[in-house]
Formats: sequence, structure tokens, C-alpha cells
Amino acid sequence: MAKLTQKKINWIIKQKENRVSSSEIARIMNITPRYVNMIYRKYRLEGNVEFKNPGRKKDPIYEEMKTMVYETRKEHPGSGALSIEKNLKERGIKISHNKIHEILKEGGMVMENMNKKKQRKWVRWEREHSNSLWHMDWFEYEGKNYIVIEDDASRFVIQFGEYEHATAENSLDALRKGIEKYGKPREVMTDHGTQFTSLPRDEKESEPNEFQKYLEENGIVHIKARVKHPQSNGKLERFIFTLKYLKKYFGTWEEVVNYYNYKRMHMSLYEDRIITPGMAYEMKKLKEGEVLE
Repeated sequence: MAKLTQKKINWIIKQKENRVSSSEIARIMNITPRYVNMIYRKYRLEGNVEFKNPGRKKDPIYEEMKTMVYETRKEHPGSGALSIEKNLKERGIKISHNKIHEILKEGGMVMENMNKKKQRKWVRWEREHSNSLWHMDWFEYEGKNYIVIEDDASRFVIQFGEYEHATAENSLDALRKGIEKYGKPREVMTDHGTQFTSLPRDEKESEPNEFQKYLEENGIVHIKARVKHPQSNGKLERFIFTLKYLKKYFGTWEEVVNYYNYKRMHMSLYEDRIITPGMAYEMKKLKEGEVLE
């Protein structure tokens, strides 16, 4: 038997008022004549027939659920419903992300993100192995200059540093420190800022700066993000936004980076379960004897 809506119920009543037979109405609506008569009888007695959704009632939200969700959110600042759901699942606790979203919304921890409602015109991509590509960029925070290097495949923070000035020399210093700890990347992606690339003067081709010379001498490919195309280096821009957000919850930048690398579960790194960037960096390393193509 077909499900009825308010519009269909109103149509049935109108047809009965026009003296159409119950059997004819039932045939058209794919319901029984008895059901048609019941609707019309109710209308004649009460003057109105309201449609009631017969769907199942929502399961209740218990205080224990709220406590677990709020504690997980406190442990992982800024985490959304999906991330919290998977964090709880790792601990053997099953609460749907829809219910978690309700709890977060009730606690005033949810903001509508209109960008997520818009269809993307681009597809996110990432390298398969760690050290295939590093993203580098500078940002300011409370009047100070910081540089960050993030591995593309794992989102692992290779290097983070504070400098008095954002210069090519300091960019090179940060890159060298990252290479000392984690080895040489195949490619490095930056923007077109003078911290990474020299600009032509008086219509003459510019000489490479110290940063560019180091990349060329060490066989590292320099990829420059497309101008006015934030998706090119969008992962790092998103990461910097996350860093600034997390700083409110931690005392030092070292604590922020440590949390991001080794404790904060990342939704985009693994299909079956969420893992930390530190775990992903180790998992995506080339095995001994393998070479990046």
C-alpha cells in the first residue's frame, strides 16, 4: 500500500466531495477503499485530517553520552562529529555521528560552514609516499613570523620555527633542519613570495636566491603554487588555520605541533579508521630499497 502525504489526503477528501467512488480513489492512490472511507469519515467528524509522519522515534540521548562526547571534544579541540565518532569507536564506544552532532549543537559547539554546502569544483589529491612532496609557507601570529613545513602524503609537520624575519635565508634554515631530521624530499611546494623565489628586476632575469640555489644543488624540484589558486597549497593553508585555532588550548607552539603530529586523529589519512599524521608518516614511508619514481 502506498504512503500518503498531506497533499494526497487533501486530494482524497476533494474527490469524495466531488462524489468520486471510494473504489476508484483507492485504485488511483494504491490504497484500500476502507482506508479512503476512514479518511473521509474522520474529515466529516473533525473537519480536518492531519498527516502524521509514522517514522520511528528518535533514540534518547543519555547524560553518559553527552559526557563522553564533551570529554572527547575537550581532549581533541575543534573535532567534528565524524572525528569524535571514530575516536570513540577506537575505544569501543558506539555513538552515531548524527547523535554526536546533536549533542555538540546543544552544547553550542557547532557552527554552520556554508563552504561545505557548496559543491566543490576541484578534487583533493595527495602523494602516495612520505617525503614525496613538502609544503612550505610563512604566517604571522601576534606580531611574530613562523614557518611551517608539512609532508603532503601524511600531513606530518616536518619543521616548525619562529624567526625575526621571513627571509629566503630563514626559509633555507628551516628546510635544512627538516632534512637533517627526516631526510630529503623529492619536491618542495611554495608560493611566489620572496622568501622562496627571487623576483626579476629592470626586466632582467633574476638570479636564484640562496633557497633556490640549495634546491637546485640538491636535486629537489621546486614547485610554485599557481597564482590566485589557493587549492594548490590549500592543505598547508588549512593546517595553519588549525594551528592558530589549537594555540588557544595549549601553552606553547611545541605542544601544539606535538598534539597535531601524534595525538590528533586526521579524517583524510586512512579509509577504515582515522590515524594521526605521525602514524601516517611512518606507514607511508618507502620500504628499504624502494626508490621514489
